[in-house]
Amino acid sequence: MVKFVIRRVLAGIPVLLLTAFASFSLIRLIPGGPFDFQGSKSTPAWLKISIETRYGLNKPFLFNMPQDGLAPDNGMLTHTPAPTLPDCEKLRQGVSVADAMTKGGDTVTEGWQLLRLVDEHTQSTVMIKDGDSQKPQTCDSVRTVLYSDLGRSQFLEYIDNAARFDFGPSLGKNTLGTPVSEMIGDRLPISMELGLLGALLGFIMGIPLGVLAAIYHNSLIDYLATFTAIVGTSVPSFVLGPVLILVFVVGFHWPGPNPTVWKNPSLDWNYIGRLILPLFTLGLGVAAGIARLTRASLLQVLQDDYIRTARAKGLRERVVIYIHALKNALIPVATIVGPLLAGVLTGTFFVELIFAVPGLGDAFLTSIAARDYNLLTGVTLLYSTFLIIGNILVDVMYTWLDPRIRFD
Repeated sequence: MVKFVIRRVLAGIPVLLLTAFASFSLIRLIPGGPFDFQGSKSTPAWLKISIETRYGLNKPFLFNMPQDGLAPDNGMLTHTPAPTLPDCEKLRQGVSVADAMTKGGDTVTEGWQLLRLVDEHTQSTVMIKDGDSQKPQTCDSVRTVLYSDLGRSQFLEYIDNAARFDFGPSLGKNTLGTPVSEMIGDRLPISMELGLLGALLGFIMGIPLGVLAAIYHNSLIDYLATFTAIVGTSVPSFVLGPVLILVFVVGFHWPGPNPTVWKNPSLDWNYIGRLILPLFTLGLGVAAGIARLTRASLLQVLQDDYIRTARAKGLRERVVIYIHALKNALIPVATIVGPLLAGVLTGTFFVELIFAVPGLGDAFLTSIAARDYNLLTGVTLLYSTFLIIGNILVDVMYTWLDPRIRFD
């Protein structure tokens, strides 16, 4: 099993690279760019070039060749700006902010080289003393790395940084310069909280509903359970959400959508009242799919020979259903757990947008409209990572549900 998991993890690396390249390329094919407009006015050409140069969008897309006319290039001086910030290492040693301040300016290199040693500047944050407490201080983290001018391109530099969990700065109008990793760190726990609770509610509602429909096949209970599952599947979240808001928020005066309560949740009606509606909207869709799959799988398992043998031995029907049949019937259900968890953990777009939940789904939609290349690619990579991990967990779960399955 360990060898199988290692093989699957290694196989996931090229998948992530292809996903990153696809999302990195496709977002740039959309007309317009992140700096085309300032408010309702077009950005002046000179200002747009200056901003794109600052954020590296003037670099070649995939490879920087020695004769492509883009810096660094043969016979060309390359100016790399260094930020005027205090040095992180000196701050950690207890040096004051004023004494740790760097000179800034540009680092000048000449020509194109396949390999060279360069000082890499990364904006970071350290905690410094402020009286009796501590406060965060932005600083310049410097390290010497072996670098290739061939890789001074948008995509390869992004992959190099992403391998260290640095997804670059946000390019959105309202979040310009904010590290994408910090935005994901702030929003991911909210999406995970809502997603895990929604998935849990979906399983709690869906599996019993599917079991009841299978046990009472072709009865009124089966028809009602199937009808409920079909309604849950047919009604999209962007329809169900506004209807719930109209009924409960407008009609019964429940707490309305408010993004601030999600950042500092407390177990009171102010938070729980805002959690119930998006939770039900998300859980109903999950429950509907699980109920239909559980019903179909359990009906098939109940026709197997070993179930007839168990009944012939005089076992109670409850034991036959819940001990012998249900475990094998859940194998097809387990197949959808990986993609399901990946989707709900990274945020469901419409649910978060409708109920003003400041999660990753809302950030993903915003990044498309704002042409925020780095945020969009970072969220896509995160979703792909969760999807790969979820599928590996599903394969491991197979061995528990059916001991005959072996991967080694």
